[in-house]
Amino acid sequence: MALNARLTAVGFALCAATPAAAQDTSNPYVVEGPGRTNCAAFAKQPPQSDAHRLMAAWMAGYLTAHNRLTPQVFDFSAWQSPGVLVGLLAQYCAAHPDRIAENGAQDLIAYLAEDAIRDPAEVAMLENDGSAVLLYVPVIARVRAALSEIGYQGGSTDFELVAALKAYQQDQALDVTGLPDQATLARLLR
Repeated sequence: MALNARLTAVGFALCAATPAAAQDTSNPYVVEGPGRTNCAAFAKQPPQSDAHRLMAAWMAGYLTAHNRLTPQVFDFSAWQSPGVLVGLLAQYCAAHPDRIAENGAQDLIAYLAEDAIRDPAEVAMLENDGSAVLLYVPVIARVRAALSEIGYQGGSTDFELVAALKAYQQDQALDVTGLPDQATLARLLR
């Protein structure tokens, strides 16, 4: 299954898994920047558009604020790239054209909360064939555990993890990078 198909499945799960988001009327606030964008308009924008780039920047600030203000959360988006997050938001907007993007961002925070990194974590670099991926150490541990659960031995060394990832990617018809790239993580961790 391609990353776009996986994102579609995750996006629909996001839309179905959380209650409809509405602005809290007991504590009204104004939404600044691209978060005010009408979902119907945003959903029509192509993935490489300026609208998506601006929304990715806005989402980074939105997530940072939630990381900062949510007790016992270090990082809500432990492995998801800005492109993945904006793709999920676009899917939310397509399903909820009468809302604004910030409503989707609220639901995205709720969706990401289960897998958020709770404690400060170090980042490690995994390399293979001249390419590299930076991930939190706990995410790498989750990758090893997820691979082991389905019969791929991620081992305890980077060499063993790369070999397990290559085998998994080959079996799943993913690009065989040997790295926990976004397409692999979306398939393996969700």
